Amino acid sequence: MRLIKKILLILSLLLFLESHVFAVEKTMIYGLGTKKNMQAELIMPDGKGPFPGVLIVHTSGGVQDGDINFATQLSEQGYACLIPYYFDAYGISHNTRHLITTRYADDVFADLVDMLEYLKKNPKVKADRLGAVGFSMGGYWALILAAKGKIKAGVSYYGALTGGGKGLDLKYRFDTVFNRDSSPVLILHGSLDSAVSARHAANLAVLLDEKKSPYELRIYIGAEHRYERAPNRDEDAANDSWKRTLEFFKKYLRGNRS
Repeated sequence: MRLIKKILLILSLLLFLESHVFAVEKTMIYGLGTKKNMQAELIMPDGKGPFPGVLIVHTSGGVQDGDINFATQLSEQGYACLIPYYFDAYGISHNTRHLITTRYADDVFADLVDMLEYLKKNPKVKADRLGAVGFSMGGYWALILAAKGKIKAGVSYYGALTGGGKGLDLKYRFDTVFNRDSSPVLILHGSLDSAVSARHAANLAVLLDEKKSPYELRIYIGAEHRYERAPNRDEDAANDSWKRTLEFFKKYLRGNRS
């Protein structure tokens, strides 16, 4: 009888977590990164936790409303989200974005790992259940963090899958960092992406097959770059991507995987 009651209690808790929308708390944190010169916005579910933690890594346009809105919605689903202002710390603009994957690549990678360490130390965060979602340039970094096993799962929305452009001496190339021990990645891309051709997503999938690295890929027919944001928003692609992201994190950040 006690066993039955325990099972029912667990099922009730799972149903609650599935349907419950958390209120969120937003806090700006300063002095992060290896040089302590980076700021980040922490968006935390209101509750005791502990919650899985997720880095939200912005595009080459810097932190925008789309990043904050995405993090807020994810936090409402029970995830502690941290948005690093990683371009600002290096004085990088959209026009000098290539420096993030070349000259400053080691520094940025170390800073993002430091952000993960910050989350691990938060008592409301599950230290062994960390992931990342990246958009465009941020998608590149979410993939690199997963490839090197710094997170449990990474999601790339229309990621910079060329790694920043042709002819650049990239510090981290997909063909050298991914392997069979890399963490799972979810690759989401539009077929009509005019910034990063969808063929790069297909090429990455071929590479991951060769490396035996776990991945999921979804190409959205007719969707452009930044397809979940105005003015390029594609409702079907945006909604499906959101569902797939939640399912992916449920599997790898909420599941019983070690």
